[in-house]
Order: sequence, then structure tokens, then C-alpha cells
Amino acid sequence: MDKLDGFSRKIAAMHTRLEQMYTQTDHQTIADLVPSTWKELGIAMEELQVAHEELRHQNEQITATLQDAAVQHHYYQSLLNYIPEAYLVTTLEGKIQEANRLAAGLLRVPQPFLLGKLLVNFILPDQRFQFRMEMARVSEVNQLRVWPAWFQPRDAAPVQLSLSTIAHQLHPQEPILHWILREMPETWTTLAHSTCATAQMNASTDSAPAVPTQTYAKGDLIPLRPQILWQVKEGLVKLHTLTEKNEETLIGLVGPKMPFGLCSTFLPVYQATALTEVEVAMYSLTEIKAVPALAQLLLPHLNRRVEQMEALLSIAGQRHVKDRLYLFLRLLQREIGEPIDQGIRLTLRLTHEEIANACCTSRVTITRLLGELQKQGRVTIDIKSHIILHH
Repeated sequence: MDKLDGFSRKIAAMHTRLEQMYTQTDHQTIADLVPSTWKELGIAMEELQVAHEELRHQNEQITATLQDAAVQHHYYQSLLNYIPEAYLVTTLEGKIQEANRLAAGLLRVPQPFLLGKLLVNFILPDQRFQFRMEMARVSEVNQLRVWPAWFQPRDAAPVQLSLSTIAHQLHPQEPILHWILREMPETWTTLAHSTCATAQMNASTDSAPAVPTQTYAKGDLIPLRPQILWQVKEGLVKLHTLTEKNEETLIGLVGPKMPFGLCSTFLPVYQATALTEVEVAMYSLTEIKAVPALAQLLLPHLNRRVEQMEALLSIAGQRHVKDRLYLFLRLLQREIGEPIDQGIRLTLRLTHEEIANACCTSRVTITRLLGELQKQGRVTIDIKSHIILHH
């Protein structure tokens, strides 16, 4: 800046001197002005050359500084991405300014799209007020704070994370928050111990402790994770797999209180689809192991799942399609049947294709067999296409 000011002063002095020379032309002859003019021009050229060299040197320094800054930025960006923890930088309001790859993967949002988003939007709605209160405490105290919070990654199940947060005054007007997000068994254990007393009190009434729940609409695929066990609170879930010929095979109908998850299967393809609007609760295996009362609550319903799978295996082992259909309808009667005046009505509307997949046959065969049962008066179909089984 000093060199630029000096250069400006020199240019101003040259303008002043040029005006003086123009003024003197009225009093001096051309012959008298030529020697002094050449002298002035020579001095001006030398000063301009010196200034040019100084500016060129300054420009080279600026270019080198920018190159160093770019190298340093690339270096620190690489460090940021390869930090073995999910790391974020936000404003005091929680607006994300930086995020590494692990944080993007944990929140299931592409890394560039995280910038500018509010971190509170990833918190479960009923916990956002408490999250803002905790974030305000962190910004007021200049020390590391570790606290748990339930996050809702995009298109995934809620997950409890341990947050290590500290405020940093990088600039007087721009304080920021540093975040480390961890999904650790310890956080599940902490939650499990906090719910242990509730689980023990409710063991006699066959009710589980209050945990975060997630709702899925009819037809939604419910995401499955290796260390998570879901439990249906309301609704009905279909568990199914695919054969080598890409044909769907039913392996379970999960109703209220029944658990399901990847931890209970060895199948390479295992999917869960909501057959109705479904509300499910989530438990980690670490939590279940840490709270014996919770495990005792889930065990009877897990036994029901095993019994149902055995029944489906028995159905698949029948040689005649008519027998497979009969036994499958008996299973549906037990699992999703409701008594009415005419008999037992299946609360779920199943297509002929879905019944055929469960009975390992074709849709045409199921249509024919159901027609025969209707003619015999053993089955009727109501106006909403629900099957009614007669005694």
C-alpha cells in the first residue's frame, strides 16, 4: 500500500511539473525549453521504470502468496476430508460452513449440498428446541462440551450421536462452532441405562420403554441396518426376499410388537415394505444387551416371528397348491384376521399375485382356487376386496 501511495504522489508531481512547463512556454522560446524538457522527460522515465519494477516485484510476491494459499487450502481440505471422524464447522446459529466426507456420509447428503444448511434440520422435530438450547450453551462457554442428540439422516432411520462441540473465536465478529459427530456404542449404552428402570417397571404390562419412533407410508421400503432392530408399534410390515430369477418370496408378516431387522437373517437380499401406514421403534443391539428387561420384552414377540417363519416353511413344503393356499389362509386368519358376523375378515387387502408368491405358484392358479372356494361358500370377497373366511 505504501509503494502504491508513493507511485501516486510521483504521478501527481509529474502532472504539476508538466503544467508548469506549459505555463513557461509564454515566456521562453522553444530553443530554451528543449534541453529542460528532455531532462524532465528523462527523470520521469527513470521514475516510471523504478515504479514498474517495484509493481512487478510486488505482483510476483502476491502471485506467490496466492499459490501458497491455494496449496495450504488444498492441504487443509485434504486433512479435513481424511479426519477419521465426522467433522463440521458451523456458525453460532448452526449453519454449516464446512463438512468432511464422513459427516456427509453420516447425514446421507452429498458433501457440497451440506454447506449452508442448518444442522438443526437433521434433528428429530420433537428435540429441536432442546438442541438449540444446548447449542446456545456451547457458544457461551469456551470449553469442549460432549452431549447426545438424535439425528434424522436423509432417507434413513434416526440415529443417536455423541456430539463433541466447542466454540472458537476465529475473528472478533465471526465466532464459529466445531463439531465432531460420533455414532458410538457408549451412547446407546447411556440411553439404555436411562431407560432400564422404565423397562423394568413396564415388564409386567408387556410394554416397551419410550424410544424414538419413525412413521412410514403404505408401500415405503423401511431401511434396514446391521446393528438395529425395529419393532412395529402400529401397522403391518411385509418381509420379503428375491429369488435368483428375481421373483419375490414372502418370508414374514410383522404386526404390532413384533421385531424385525438384518440382525435376524442370513439372507443376502432382505427387504421390509410397509403394507399399511406403519409406526416403528428402533433399538440397537448394544442397548438390548445392556438392558435385560428390554430383551425380555422383545423375546416373546421374536418367538412369534420364528413360529411364523416355521409356518411359512411348512406351507412351502406342501406338495399340492390347494394345501399351500389352505394353510396360508389359516396363517393369515391367525395373524391379521378380525371376527365379524360372517366369519373372519382379513384386515389386509392382498392381491392374487401376493398370495401366489407366498404359495409358490402362479397368479392364475390362485385365482382359480379362490374361485372354487367362493363357489363352495368357504370364502367371500367384500366390497373393499378383503377376503372373508367362513367357519
